[in-house]
Amino acid sequence: MIALTSTHDEILAEMERVRVLYKLKYTMRYESARDMRVHSESVAEHLFSMQIISQYFLPLEDAGGKLDRVRINELILFHEIGEIETGDILNSKKTDQHRAIEREAAERVAESLPESMRALALERFHEFEQAASPEAVFVQAVDKIEPLFELWDEQLALPLFKKHGIMRNVALDNKREATTTFPYMRRFLEAWDSRAMALDTFPVEPIQDRIAR
Repeated sequence: MIALTSTHDEILAEMERVRVLYKLKYTMRYESARDMRVHSESVAEHLFSMQIISQYFLPLEDAGGKLDRVRINELILFHEIGEIETGDILNSKKTDQHRAIEREAAERVAESLPESMRALALERFHEFEQAASPEAVFVQAVDKIEPLFELWDEQLALPLFKKHGIMRNVALDNKREATTTFPYMRRFLEAWDSRAMALDTFPVEPIQDRIAR
């Protein structure tokens, strides 16, 4: 069992163990194939990964069992429904206008669902967006932390940071904010960051930007 006093190496080894279940994301059905030389991930695969991460961190962050597990599962399932229409937009590039468009899309998507699912889907979408419950705050943290497990393989995924010009502070600041009240997730973030820096993951920040700060 990982403890808050665990070393970075111990946490990184634990991340490898958690990632075993990620192999299901790349186990194709119906004898189809996927180009594994190029990193790709659907929104649905991200939701599946969030379920894995949620299951892992719940006993650590909520040892008293106060959080509603069913509600957490519902939040994970429905919090991205707007992206059915809008597609996924990198968080570093998402604006308030994008978020407003996604809210409108979520309304339309929810309306198109079976009647028995409409109200719940939209309620959980807004609950997540507004961090309107302890469960939503937890799922927001899971949403921010999950990419640390996905973006692990330096040969495929880590170069995405350089491809999109995502600086270290941009990649990590929102994750630090989301994990303020979740010490175990924060320790995993710190361990991942140390590994990412050792692997030269992030683009080199322009000198003038460093001076300006």
